[in-house]
Amino acid sequence: MRAIGQLALRSTNPTACAEFYASAFGFRTVAADDGGADLELSGFELSFRRGEQATRDGIQIGFKVETAGEVDAWAQELARRGFALVAPPSGDRWEGTRSFRLADPDGRQVAIFYDWPR
Repeated sequence: MRAIGQLALRSTNPTACAEFYASAFGFRTVAADDGGADLELSGFELSFRRGEQATRDGIQIGFKVETAGEVDAWAQELARRGFALVAPPSGDRWEGTRSFRLADPDGRQVAIFYDWPR
């Protein structure tokens, strides 16, 4: 295997989720109808299928960036564009990571993170 290529989740509002991930992170919608939406970013497919309950408990989607400074830059940019952060960036070299989180329209945790080389 080369990498994980797809994640499919249930959503109470696939259209709102598709708009969130497109607007916040640059995903491109490749297919959408009343039953769901398929998005793509750099070869990774994120799919939302309509359901009465969203797949949320225990789920966190994480986007890894190249530097700790990018974590801060993403946080500033998303906050400037009106996205509500769950908490500001935190962590340090001693913890081994720097990250922040926000929630998507279904309440799933979405993290932007950087891991310092070990």
